[in-house]
Amino acid sequence: MAPSPECPDPAPAAAEVLGEEQRGVALIFVVIFTLLLGVLVSELVTTARMSRLTGENDALLARMHNHMERVLLDTEQTLLDDLSAGAAQSAAGGAGAPGAGAPGGLPMPGGTGGPGQGGEEGSVDSSQDAWYEPTGNADGDLTTYVWVEDENRKFNVLALASPKEEFARDSKDRFVRLIDALRENTEFDLSTSDGERLATALIDWMRGAGRSEALPKPPLKSDDEKRRQETVPFQLEELLLLPGVTEDLYYDKVLDGRLIPGLESVLTVYTALRFDPGDPTKANQPGQQGSNNPGSSQPGNSGTGQNTQNRSGGTQQGGQSGGTSGGQGTTGEPEQPVGEGIRININTAPRAVLRALFPVSEIPDATIEAILRFRNEEMPEETGETGEPGAGQPAAFANAGGSGELDAGVKKKRKIFQTVQDLDQIPEFQNLANPGVKERFYRLTTTKSHVFTVHMASMFKKNEERRVFVLRRSRSIVVRLEDGEEGSIHPITRLEEVKGLRIFPVDFPEDESLLRAQLDEMDQYSREERAWNPYFLDFYIRSAEVEAQQRAEGR
Repeated sequence: MAPSPECPDPAPAAAEVLGEEQRGVALIFVVIFTLLLGVLVSELVTTARMSRLTGENDALLARMHNHMERVLLDTEQTLLDDLSAGAAQSAAGGAGAPGAGAPGGLPMPGGTGGPGQGGEEGSVDSSQDAWYEPTGNADGDLTTYVWVEDENRKFNVLALASPKEEFARDSKDRFVRLIDALRENTEFDLSTSDGERLATALIDWMRGAGRSEALPKPPLKSDDEKRRQETVPFQLEELLLLPGVTEDLYYDKVLDGRLIPGLESVLTVYTALRFDPGDPTKANQPGQQGSNNPGSSQPGNSGTGQNTQNRSGGTQQGGQSGGTSGGQGTTGEPEQPVGEGIRININTAPRAVLRALFPVSEIPDATIEAILRFRNEEMPEETGETGEPGAGQPAAFANAGGSGELDAGVKKKRKIFQTVQDLDQIPEFQNLANPGVKERFYRLTTTKSHVFTVHMASMFKKNEERRVFVLRRSRSIVVRLEDGEEGSIHPITRLEEVKGLRIFPVDFPEDESLLRAQLDEMDQYSREERAWNPYFLDFYIRSAEVEAQQRAEGR
């Protein structure tokens, strides 16, 4: 039956409506699927990109580590070459062979010994050595900057816990004076009360004040049975656990183009060393000569059996009668330190450390100033007997001097103290009223170093114009001993990751400011080297200038 014209078939209209609904739902599904697909693709791209960047960063850090390993080996060889060259020069000059014992017989902190004769034998360590000034070592797109800092320029805080009460008292006074002089004439200046507070906190900590079962003392091989509660820091960073010692105080900082030194630049715990005596239960058995050999652990020798370094035992056992490597020996002489012990190297010590040794009433500021001025004076070109300390020095002691020379590639040959007695050639020191002060100054100082911190910073430059770079910092602490003809290097820590600034210090910042104002007279390479070396103050000054320029340009 055909549909009537008056009554059209409704089926086509229903089909048309149903088709529009289906098309709308399909469109919604397509949109949802597209969004999901976009999210999935974006996630995959982001993950792949992050994995690639992570892999590149890991590979870059591994390259940095490997490069620092190679540079560290070269640096250790430089330290050994310096020792060999100094010993050879000493023998040629008739000064005698490298020291077989501590100059002056000064024992560990608080001990007793003979008159100070520091630095009369063996090599001399000063600002003129090849290891002294920060250098860069390039390898393609990587540059590892190295700064070797001798720890013997610093004050050893372990002296505060010496069993000799008089020596511990004097050490506390020196520590207080050091804190007072550390940031002199800056807005971060510290007072004697600050020094007293820090000294008291440090002494209480090392002597175990307030120690309980909740905070027990870990057992150490170097423990003294009579002083069980006492302990010493094994790393200087442990000072950050003390109340009042913040990172701002501990690390160096730069403010308005000026270096503000931190505690790390003047304090150490690494110079009070002695040899590991070995197993005490086997020490006296037949055939066990090792550490009981009277000459086995004299400074300058690595010992016949044990050469493991022990920092804590030096201070805790120092000054006690006994053998040369711990325990009671056959000589009955005071225990001697490894190397130079805690004496201060007058060729490298900062102003604050020298100032801390004696009060102003005994050694005036003018005398300290004269010592610093002397070691910054240029050495006469003609060698010979001039009557001045340091005159007639060979080029071996003057191949890498200070940073004040304007001619690229030429280093100033500066005067150095060959022995501590050379201080008498400075009128201000020679004219000191009290000869006893001079003798005590000799006993506290030396002209040699045996513990070194190798600061390393490996840099990958991404954009030199905008100073965008990746920087990885590490450090190694090593002991250099006069062991045979070539010497030996023993690690305390090796390639330890560090944070915080350490900057190469200068005795007279005003001279560095003059140099910086005259940098245009230097060649381009020398300017760039200083501007990119993170151990020079120029690095931070240049970075601040670039940052200010970028802000001005609206980047």
